[in-house]
Formats: sequence, structure tokens, C-alpha cells
Amino acid sequence: MIKFLPITILLSLSCAVLASEGQWQRDKGSRLTNFKNMYNPCVVETGGDYRYRMWFFGWAADHSNKNTPGSDAIFHARSRDLRSWEVYSKANTWDKAMNPKKWAPVLHASNRWYEAWHVGDPSVVLRDGQYHMAYSATSKHFGKRPGYPATMVQCVMGAVSGDGIHWEKSQQPLLIRSEDTADPKPEPGRIGDFHRPSLHRENGKWRLWFDYWLPGKGVCMGYAENKGNFMARDGFKITHDLRNPIIENWPNPEVIRIGKMYHCFSDPPGYPVRLGESHWKSRQLREAVSVDGASWKKLDFIPPDEDADACHVPQALVTSIDGRKWLYLFYATQVGYRKQDGKYHYQYDRIRAMRRQTAAPGRQR
Repeated sequence: MIKFLPITILLSLSCAVLASEGQWQRDKGSRLTNFKNMYNPCVVETGGDYRYRMWFFGWAADHSNKNTPGSDAIFHARSRDLRSWEVYSKANTWDKAMNPKKWAPVLHASNRWYEAWHVGDPSVVLRDGQYHMAYSATSKHFGKRPGYPATMVQCVMGAVSGDGIHWEKSQQPLLIRSEDTADPKPEPGRIGDFHRPSLHRENGKWRLWFDYWLPGKGVCMGYAENKGNFMARDGFKITHDLRNPIIENWPNPEVIRIGKMYHCFSDPPGYPVRLGESHWKSRQLREAVSVDGASWKKLDFIPPDEDADACHVPQALVTSIDGRKWLYLFYATQVGYRKQDGKYHYQYDRIRAMRRQTAAPGRQR
């Protein structure tokens, strides 16, 4: 079982971390845009001519990716400098002009019931020249049913690749509730819907943080480990009682280790909004810190960009630029409220990044 540190230790450590970190620097420009609804930009430093690679997902040119199996799909981009990006496109080309009609997914739904609809939330680790990805997958919608608030089954899948474009999927989910089926019976007290993975390789084992549904506490963060083959059946083991989450009410977790500290970013509810405003605006980026990845101290919310109603689905990267070590936080901005129709639009229209200087050496996932 995973062990938790006393809160007094976490409080003192979080204060020390904040004292050594710089302030967030925001860039109003977008890394990717013009798409229908895209988010979760996982960036990995790979070296070479194109130093950085990104995997992101959603809808490119049209709702639910017309002519692609399922709905959400995963796409791929590359960059030399973290600012200008080229997106992998049809006929093995790369689009520099932000024209989503050209983009081609690198992973999409299959005929297996547990990944028949949405495929997304990529988290990628480069190890020994091979890319390892944990990603979210879902069944098709089966309508409202007690115990299944998403109206579908959610799980975490795995895949490996030599080039980041062509992937071999795992033969089974890395994490799925064993009792779930394509047409499950109602279970009002069910704990499940494993989703939104954050994958790491550390000390000879795979570490996986993820979110899941816990009745009465909402979407919480969990943790699993795999000491063997990444793609092996039942390789990942949840190390704690799911009734006791690692962090309560913490959707879309993204974990990164910087020196001896772990930082986790999320987009939980609780950010103050005016009466009558959309619940989406109450969800904003927030950080938590830990020395072991098990016991966490939540820090303050990060306010949204001045021109965005909400910033969500964070992904982190530590890299050196011009001799300085930076923590980059990539995220998506919602379309939000539009005066034209008086409605709030949940879709994400821009992928952006903010950064802050860090004194500690960084580690990739």
C-alpha cells in the first residue's frame, strides 16, 4: 500500500518550493488553433532537428472527426522551439498553416467495445528509443444509468511506437474495472471510470496517476504501478483503496517531477465565479506539490488568461532554453461565453503555454 507523509512536512516543503520558483510568464499567442475542439497537449523533448513532439486530441476540422472511427482521436505535432508547430497530416505531410482539414490522427477508436468511441488524453514517455503512451478510451454511450455518470465505460489503454506516428496498441486496457461491460447493469455505488493518465518511468517501474469516479466525492486522483512489461495484461496495480483517493476532486491530473519534488496540475472546480455564470468557469488550473507522489498539498488556483473564460486540461514539461531551466504548462482555452448567441460554449479553441523559471533539475515523465 502507498504510504502518506504528515501534512506538516508537506506544508514546509511547499513553502520552500514556492520560494525557489519564479512567477508564471504568459504568452497570449497560441501554439495550435483553428480547430473544432482540441486539448490535452502532451509535449516530450526528443532531441534532433525537431526537439519537441506533441500529442493532443479532440476534433480537428469537424464535429466528432467525420470519416474517422469513433469520435475523439489523437493527433501529433512537432516543433524546434516550442512556439511554431507543424501538425502531422494526410499523405505523410506536415501542416504549418494551422489547417485542420489536412490533419491526420495517429490513434483513433477501434472495434473493441472499451475503445469504440473516444480515444484521447495521451501521456507519452520516451524510453530507450521507443515511445510509450497511456491514453483514455471509452465505450459507446448507452444512456443514463446509475453508477455511470458519463453514460459510458471509461478505461486507460496503452500503446508503443518507434516514431510517434505509427502505434501498436495494448491487447487489453492498462486499467479498467473488471465488472464493466459494453452494456452494464446499473450500480449506484460503483467506483470506476479510470481515465486521464499521467505516465512516468522511475526507479525501474512504471508509475501512473489517473482520475476516476468516486460517488460522493466526484472525480478524484488515483495511482497505480507496473514493475514489469508496460503492455502486459494486469501489469498495472492500483496501490491504494480507491475509497481513499490520492487527491479528492482533482480531474485531469498531470504529474511532473522537478528535482526531489512532484508537482501535479489539474483543473478542479472551486474557482470563484459570479452567480449565474457557467460551472465551466469555476474550473481552472491549480497546482499541488508532493515529495513522494502520494501525499499532496494543494496550492492556489491559477487565474485564467485575460481573454479566456476558462483554462483546462494541463500538461507539463521541464526544459532548458538559453541556459535557463523552465517549467512549461501547456493547456487549452474554452471558447466560453459568446455575445452573438448568449450561450457558453465548452469547446476548446486554442492550445497555449505559460512558463516559470525553476532552479531544480527537471525529469521527463
